[in-house]
Amino acid sequence: MSRPVIPDVITIVGSAYLQPIADLLDKLLKRPVSGVGPAGTSLHENGYSAALVVLLIAVLESYAARLRFVRNAEGVAGNLSTPDLLAKYFPALPTRDELVDVFLVRNVLAHNHVWHLDVSDFEAVGSPTLATPKELGFQTNKHYEQVVDVPARQTRTLRLNVSPTAVDRFDVRKVFDVVWRTLKFMNEQNFSHTPLAGCTVGFRGKHRHFDDLLKEITDEGVGHEP
Repeated sequence: MSRPVIPDVITIVGSAYLQPIADLLDKLLKRPVSGVGPAGTSLHENGYSAALVVLLIAVLESYAARLRFVRNAEGVAGNLSTPDLLAKYFPALPTRDELVDVFLVRNVLAHNHVWHLDVSDFEAVGSPTLATPKELGFQTNKHYEQVVDVPARQTRTLRLNVSPTAVDRFDVRKVFDVVWRTLKFMNEQNFSHTPLAGCTVGFRGKHRHFDDLLKEITDEGVGHEP
């Protein structure tokens, strides 16, 4: 048996997430934005949007893991969060503050931080908060109050929804933008450390560059045909 041309591999998912993300985005955008309900948005809007946010951040985490591997000799502490890790590797990282918001929302969704809301008179007063995740005993970020506008239930920098059932396509658009700008910055610093080749996906019967899909998430809510 002949020996493989490449003698070793590192197990990075990375770009394998891109086509599933494109598929989910297509399904999300086939329906218009739903109205706001007592708990947030509709099941369709919320479910697809939450899944997209988590997967988009998983793409970045995957490339960050690759970076940690190839720069392992630098001895960066292994317990750093991804925003802190990238800031350590790239002191000029332009998305540092935005990444703090993005990763907080990832934790909110992955661990389903619960908000207790009063929806008894939603039409008149909305859904006031009865108890926050922190008050309910959830393990929140140590800088939670600095990152989250608790009365608004949004992050302070990007205004991302931090109530899991309120996450919608506009949160997806913001997260997509931050993730891709971060990856492009990493790629520009060293292509071999963060290779973004092979980022073409199938979307609505056409081949599209992955970052082109960002413009499909319009203010009108329904993605247009390219």
